[in-house]
Amino acid sequence: MGVQCSLADERPCQGGSHKIFKVIFEDSVQWAVRSCDDLNTWRYELRAIGMFQYIKQQNPEMKAPNVFFEPEHPVLYSEWISGSPLATWNSQIPLKKCQTLLEDLAEFLLQLWTTAVPTDFMPEKKPRYSAWLTESLDRGLRRTLAGTARWGDAIDYLIMRSMIPYYAGEDKYTDVGFAHGDLNAYNIMKDDNFRLTG
Repeated sequence: MGVQCSLADERPCQGGSHKIFKVIFEDSVQWAVRSCDDLNTWRYELRAIGMFQYIKQQNPEMKAPNVFFEPEHPVLYSEWISGSPLATWNSQIPLKKCQTLLEDLAEFLLQLWTTAVPTDFMPEKKPRYSAWLTESLDRGLRRTLAGTARWGDAIDYLIMRSMIPYYAGEDKYTDVGFAHGDLNAYNIMKDDNFRLTG
């Protein structure tokens, strides 16, 4: 017999193709249940979820939740991430808090980027990093121009795009890349002291 659980008495979070519910177990442990609305999206996510799960196993202290899933069901279970969304990143935030969050984020990215992954995670076709990055930024730019973006403006994306030749010109990066489909200030979780929580 498993531990009893129930949905939290709050509205689920809604993403572009996902709903996230909070589940509370009778022992007060909280989990997130992320349901995918689109089976085609789920099929694409499986490889990335499996890779992320592997990296988390290699780096148990990484500031990311443990995740569990069954490929045949478009549902991802993960530990609940405490804290609140960053939401705002501007000059009103004290410099010390900015430095704290940036140091934690740098540590997270270093762990993510330096973990060796098995060859079965390697893509058959290896696109250039600069091409992938350009396409990623262009998606954000298109959403901004279409009025469907939740944050940023066109100039932000154009500035970032202009920096690609400097930062990614040589394409000397790992064979495996990670991308957050919608990375913005609302998808970065932090505590009251601006320590990264997930």
